[in-house]
Amino acid sequence: MIGIGLNRQSIQSRCLCSFWLQQMGCATSSSRIGQAQGQPHREVTQVIDLKQHNAAVRPSTSQKIFTPTNVQRIEVKPLHSNSTAPILSDGRISYRDIRSASLHSLAGSVTSPRRGVSSASRSMASSGDMHFEVVERGSLYGLDYRLYFKGPNGFISPWHDIPLYANEANNTFNMIVEIPRWTNAKMEMATAEPLNPIKQDEKKGLPRFVHNIFPYKGYIWNYGALPQTWEDPNHVVPETGAKGDNDPIDVIEIGSKVHKRGAVVQVKILGTVALIDEGETDWKLVAIDVNDPVAAQLNDIEDVNKHFPGLLSASVEWFRVYKIPAGKPANQFGFDGNFKDKEFALRVILETHEYWKKLVKEPSPKLNTTSQVPDAAHHLTADFGKEVISKSAEPGPVKPLPDDVDTWHFVSATAKL
Repeated sequence: MIGIGLNRQSIQSRCLCSFWLQQMGCATSSSRIGQAQGQPHREVTQVIDLKQHNAAVRPSTSQKIFTPTNVQRIEVKPLHSNSTAPILSDGRISYRDIRSASLHSLAGSVTSPRRGVSSASRSMASSGDMHFEVVERGSLYGLDYRLYFKGPNGFISPWHDIPLYANEANNTFNMIVEIPRWTNAKMEMATAEPLNPIKQDEKKGLPRFVHNIFPYKGYIWNYGALPQTWEDPNHVVPETGAKGDNDPIDVIEIGSKVHKRGAVVQVKILGTVALIDEGETDWKLVAIDVNDPVAAQLNDIEDVNKHFPGLLSASVEWFRVYKIPAGKPANQFGFDGNFKDKEFALRVILETHEYWKKLVKEPSPKLNTTSQVPDAAHHLTADFGKEVISKSAEPGPVKPLPDDVDTWHFVSATAKL
């Protein structure tokens, strides 16, 4: 085991030749990689060998940057309308920031830890489209943090009430962004809670943050899920021999824009890879924002290799090793880690959509399926939504990030075998 003390600026200069700085346009300023500009920073890094299963992490002594709170307004068609109709008249989902003077852009800004999480309450437009907001409760980076979704008729479930399809005829889908690219906080829809808000995952009673595996910082894509899907834990996937992971199907969005937590992004599906995570099948769909400048050139998984060389192999490697610093073994894959094409991915989506349809009709589900879906067994009313919010934590100050959130972990080549 080798501990190496590295200066952040020297690390930056070495990374200028790495794939992500070259291909994805990552800024080389310290603020873009988690350090406030002008602040001294010292990292303590760790080399980890999987064969020894040693996950000791030595903390850094750096001062941390705090991700700002974002309040968004998102416009979609009325829920559960004909799925063949586009979300907007031109087939787009539009969303815009509702900003106050205290809100900054997501990338490269510093939010004071004393600043509270915002709770949105905005007027609704009167057009035929349905408008809804995201409402943040509790303290960001705290276990009480929740991001709720609200429509003109009250609060909704993003998992159940946002349509799967943006345009079924064109095979474009709505993606709910849970984790913006380059961030570490492990956010996810709370499938067992009323209204299924986005919250931070926890481990051993603490908010969970993913470790940084060199040369990456946090999640290397925008990460989220497709609504109205469910990987059934009672179904064994024939291709992997493992059951579903009991969650909506995950999406990695590979476009150039860093999307905000809670954004609903219209995406085109390009392919998928079958992660085997702790014995469960955990499909990872590869998608791109339809408004990305390169989206028109990407229509299947092989196009990703052509236009983003190295991205798919980097993605597999990230999923393989990202839990090693926490003391867990490397993840495994179906199909030997090879990506399946768009046609295969669409079949997986349809299958998980059918599992979801059955789930919301169950009279006694293990997950929370209260929603505005017409044939759902548990119907969501406006009064119920208000009651849930009234019991949630009041907006509070942003919690400090862990001391080691910016530490880079180096996994040796032998550990990957």
